Amino acid sequence: MASLEIEGKSIEEAIQAACNQLNVSKEQLEIQVLNSGSTGIFGIVGSKKAKIRATVKEDVKEIERLPEPISTISSEPASLPIPLPEMDMVAEAKSVTYDILKLMNLEAELAVEKERETIHIKIEGEEAGGILIGRRGQTLDALQYLITRILNRKAPEKIKVVLDSGDYRSRRKKYLEDLALKMAEKSKQTGKPVVISPLNAHDRRIIHLILEKDKSLKTVSRGEGYLKKMVVSAVKRDRPIESPSEADPKGED
Repeated sequence: MASLEIEGKSIEEAIQAACNQLNVSKEQLEIQVLNSGSTGIFGIVGSKKAKIRATVKEDVKEIERLPEPISTISSEPASLPIPLPEMDMVAEAKSVTYDILKLMNLEAELAVEKERETIHIKIEGEEAGGILIGRRGQTLDALQYLITRILNRKAPEKIKVVLDSGDYRSRRKKYLEDLALKMAEKSKQTGKPVVISPLNAHDRRIIHLILEKDKSLKTVSRGEGYLKKMVVSAVKRDRPIESPSEADPKGED
């Protein structure tokens, strides 16, 4: 008897894949579930595929087999998420964000809009504010990353998510721009480079952009990993670069 073990995103998808590979109908198979699978958290964290053993029944005659398919159908496509139409991505972003807030026992209103390949999600509500932002926006960044991963598993094209709460993003941007200008002026006055302690890529870019038009300044990122220091230095040929002083962008919690 023909038999095989096969995986799928769900038991139903695994059975369908077995039917395709053995070229028989579902009714002509004996199915043994080896692993029922798990969707994990939002289909990303801790998800496991379902696994079955499919055996063609003894009384199935060769003549009862389905016509040979033109091409072999792999079981892998069945496990891939089905892309949502572009018009549904805003609704999906809202649904995913509401689910996450529910797991955090938080109630809030959402304003979601799509601008080209970017989905902007604003969380409005006094209860959610400080809890969602976290120290220097770390909680907000983590949630933004999670939502981005979930949506990109379903989107037909890669999208970017910008998650905001309590207008934190604009307040943080203003703070970093003011800090950059202050540190740039300090470097010009002292002739010494100034180090701004570790920032994520988004925050470093804000500082780069506000200072890049000033040709008398140079900004460099130093370090490895997600957080890197930024060095702001005045370009002076007649003065050697000395040891940098430090500035800590505490920002807003």
